[in-house]
Formats: sequence, C-alpha cells, structure tokens
Amino acid sequence: ISLFTVSFNYHFSSNSTIMVLGIDPLAAVVALVAIVAAIFFLSGAGGSSGGESSATPDVNSYPIELRPEHVKYMKEKEEEWCSGTFGKGLRCIFDFLREESDESVETIFAEKPKYTEGFEPNMIFVHPPQLDWFAEKGIKISTEKGEEYKELSRVSRACFDWAMRQEAEGNSQDKTLFEEMRCLNC
Repeated sequence: ISLFTVSFNYHFSSNSTIMVLGIDPLAAVVALVAIVAAIFFLSGAGGSSGGESSATPDVNSYPIELRPEHVKYMKEKEEEWCSGTFGKGLRCIFDFLREESDESVETIFAEKPKYTEGFEPNMIFVHPPQLDWFAEKGIKISTEKGEEYKELSRVSRACFDWAMRQEAEGNSQDKTLFEEMRCLNC
C-alpha cells in the first residue's frame, strides 16, 4: 500500500493528465477500485452463489454413465427447479439422500435398473463432501482401470430410476428433491 501511496502522490501531486481532463484523482481511484471489485466478484473469484461450494467443477467432474433418458429428466428438472451447472439436479438428489436414513438410501441404491445398456458418459461435477459421503456408504471410486466410476454411475442411475418411477406412479418427489434448499456443500 505504501508503494501505491508514493506512486499516487508522485503522479497526482501536480498537473497530471487526470487533472488536465478535469477528473478528481481521488474519484478516479475510487472508481477504479469499484470496477476491480465488481469484476472480482462477478467472475466468481469472490465466492459462490446458489448453495454451490467453491470447489472447481473441472477438477471435481466425473464421467457418470447415464442413459439419454436420465439426462433428459435431469435437464427438465434443472430447468424447472434448480438451474445451474449441468448435473445440479443429480447433486440435489445426492444431498437429499445425505439427509435420509440408511434404510432409505439402501432402498434407493437398490432400485431395479430400468436400463441395462446404452449408457453414455456425462461429465458431472460432484462436491467433494458428497464423494466422502458415498465412500462412507461403500461407494468408492475404483482404482481398477476402466472401472473407476462404475459404482458412482450405478447409484446415479438408481437415483434417477427411483425418481422417474416415483413420478410415473403419481408420487413425484420433485418438491422434496429440488425445491428444498440444502446447503450441505456451502
């Protein structure tokens, strides 16, 4: 700060370009600081919004294998309830499960698969605390080449199959899954 003060005093103590233009040097500095602060916060460097953590999506994104029907369902729910980055709908379901009993979680994870093939990898951001919770439940990223995300993909599909079945049976869980704001990753 002292270097700034010295520079400020040196450049603005006499007839400077700013003074020639009729601009008060202090007002110019205040405006510059305000602009830099606005850029800092708007770019996301100043924190996060919408209940998302500041973890980096590129670093914490995983190739979760889903059917196109799962992706369509997720995008529809995200558009209606929780717009944000692609995958937010799945993260909302994960957070819902983190508050559920072990019995409920086991039931949903054991949902009979609606599809057994035709899966496509989708890069989806998962919060680190969600991955920790999965590990506690025995769902871990494998160290076996080509099998790393098999279990994470399986339980993600089970979550969608369960939610889609609930909706088809007239027992939509949308308000519970998507409307209630859970700030487990803030």
